[in-house]
Amino acid sequence: MVRVAMGVTVVLIIGLAVFLGAGHRFLCHQDGTAPGPADLIVVLAGPPDEDRERVAAGVALANAGQHRFMLLPLRHRALTWSWFVRRYRIENPIPDERVLFGRDNDPKSRHALGLGGTFAEAEKTVDVMRAQGFASAIVVSSCYHIRRARLAFERANKDPGLTFDFHAIGIEDAEPNGPWWLDGGYALKVADEYLKLLGGYLFYKQNDKD
Repeated sequence: MVRVAMGVTVVLIIGLAVFLGAGHRFLCHQDGTAPGPADLIVVLAGPPDEDRERVAAGVALANAGQHRFMLLPLRHRALTWSWFVRRYRIENPIPDERVLFGRDNDPKSRHALGLGGTFAEAEKTVDVMRAQGFASAIVVSSCYHIRRARLAFERANKDPGLTFDFHAIGIEDAEPNGPWWLDGGYALKVADEYLKLLGGYLFYKQNDKD
């Protein structure tokens, strides 16, 4: 019994060490190459303290590259691009006609009911791309959210003609001068993200739409 307890303790200690050392890097999964030109920049919605950074990064990508449009999927129907520009103090905003909103006119639709969910955003993005004839997109989100975003788009997309790259950004409240887990607020976000990622693997299935 003592040996079993010791073995479990050792496994837990090793697991904790691995998590503290690599848990954040695992979530921030990137291909190592900068995304090239794409038809669309997709900015996933984030909590208030991160959403501005995501939108600003999307605008910077749109201004710097050969990206035709930017999509804000499943944002509230009352929000306009001018609201984002004012609220987030976006510098060098792209023209209004280049900003798309993936909205649902029916507030009781399955997309609208899941407003803000990563998997619902991925499904809506695929719908918009197919309807508008877009073939490629760069998905922008916070670093710790990238692996779940990849999973969501893999599950939502059955069309081999659609391709997705991912652009991860840091967030201001992450600890810049020490281990990520020393920042209590950020460590909680990472732990919560692992729970959501596990839920995504277990409960979100491949989209069966034609």
